[in-house]
Amino acid sequence: IEPQKLAVLVYATDEQLSDTGPILEQLITRTAGEEIAFLTGDGIVDGTGAGQPLGILQSGCLVPVAKETGQAATTVVKANIDKMWSRCHARSRERSVWLVNQDVEPQLEALSADVGTGGVPVYLPAGGIADAPNARLKGRPVVVSEFCPTLGTVGDIILADLSQYLTVTRGDVQAASSIHVQFTTDETAFRFTYRVDGQPWWSS
Repeated sequence: IEPQKLAVLVYATDEQLSDTGPILEQLITRTAGEEIAFLTGDGIVDGTGAGQPLGILQSGCLVPVAKETGQAATTVVKANIDKMWSRCHARSRERSVWLVNQDVEPQLEALSADVGTGGVPVYLPAGGIADAPNARLKGRPVVVSEFCPTLGTVGDIILADLSQYLTVTRGDVQAASSIHVQFTTDETAFRFTYRVDGQPWWSS
């Protein structure tokens, strides 16, 4: 595992910088930081491992759980959650977290467990939809993540013990600017770099 360089490069004309004062530079810095955070998170979930982190969904330790026989596409049923939980390593259960795409939420809110001739909600709190969802399944937190693929795709719901994912960085985000790179076009170049790598501790 060796940190790979992730970089963001932004150009701004001298007129833009002069007309906006420090506001544009602040916006560039904030946006570059957000993009670096996005690319790092996306790599941890679905990175190929080539020049970027090896993501959970691309790793040899991924344990996919198939949908039920006859289950309609783009749906989630309680049996899916139960089977994912049963495949989670016993030592990892107390540290695990559910990562879900936001279009999975309506399916979670409709989950129920059969009790007699009725059922009880699996995801919603006792107060029902009037209260905020408790965002827990099997007692573990549910975190909505933009890195999870859309509903019906492998990875739309991930049950992961993130303590079993190794990340390595080299320092913080490094920022630099230069008026020389685009001198002939009267632009200032802003460069942001971050060195990071990651992969699951488990190979299979």
